[in-house]
Amino acid sequence: MSPSLSPFHICSRFAACWRAVGAFRRAIALRLVVACLLAPGLAAPALAMQVALALPQAGGVHQVFAEALQRALAGSGHTLLAAGNLADGLDQAVLERADVIIAAGSHTAATVLDRFRRPTLAVMLSRGQWEALRTRHPQAAVSAIFLDQPAERQMRLIAAVLPRGSRLGLLYSSESGEPDPELARAAAGAGLKLVSEGVAQAGEVIGGLERLLPNVDALLVLPDPVLSASNPARSILLTSYRFRRPIFAFSRAYVEAGALAAVFSTPEGVALDVADWLRKSGTGASAGRLPPARSAASCEVAVNRQVARSLNIGVPPDAQLQALVQGGAS
Repeated sequence: MSPSLSPFHICSRFAACWRAVGAFRRAIALRLVVACLLAPGLAAPALAMQVALALPQAGGVHQVFAEALQRALAGSGHTLLAAGNLADGLDQAVLERADVIIAAGSHTAATVLDRFRRPTLAVMLSRGQWEALRTRHPQAAVSAIFLDQPAERQMRLIAAVLPRGSRLGLLYSSESGEPDPELARAAAGAGLKLVSEGVAQAGEVIGGLERLLPNVDALLVLPDPVLSASNPARSILLTSYRFRRPIFAFSRAYVEAGALAAVFSTPEGVALDVADWLRKSGTGASAGRLPPARSAASCEVAVNRQVARSLNIGVPPDAQLQALVQGGAS
């Protein structure tokens, strides 16, 4: 028998062929898996996460944020878990197993950081509240998307309404800390002068305004843990109206209550920001990292035209203001 036809050589050749076919099939299978993962609409995030959402209470603007985040994360691969709220109780088991916690409101974020050692993103809070939170938990893995608008964004709105050289008053509480120096720099860049007045508690609001308002042309109101409460806010509106000074505020509700105009970020806009970060997380150098603390990327503008007419102030159309505030026009 020819050596090439011996049972040993036949079996060896058959085994080699089988191994080659197996390797080929494995290579094809691997390529199919990679193709499926890279196909548009089919790719899962590089790091699908368990995302726990903690709220201060059920309902209100925080519930609007929660529902918007749920919609924005649909199809992302991440799992959004309801972790309860401060009023009815937080779900400890959910919070302990989460890859990241989204805490809405400063009190929620403080409670979460006190009790759980998980990466936490605080939302729906002021910049002052964020800075206090960071001071209280200097070693924690925590960041924030706060409600305060960038100084340049605010000053673009105000400069579109007030003439150059106008004096802009700012009332702040000692609890929120000294105003961000960037406000004064942005005001100067917009041709405005910022004049600040601090108060220690809510009962000093009217006195502070009576010292401030005679020396300014308008008032800037920022999110503040003391001044944003209902009674101080009412005093700010009534006293400013008595002095006939327009208010530039931080929410649509403030404008509807009597402020002249506001630039603000909505709960839905903040939710889109959070969802955008989560969709990008786990990729490249950003894997597993919290985003830097900042204002929300998107904003809206509201104007009370009735107040504008009452104070005889000309205000550009909403669309023009929106473009100016976003920096898309000059």
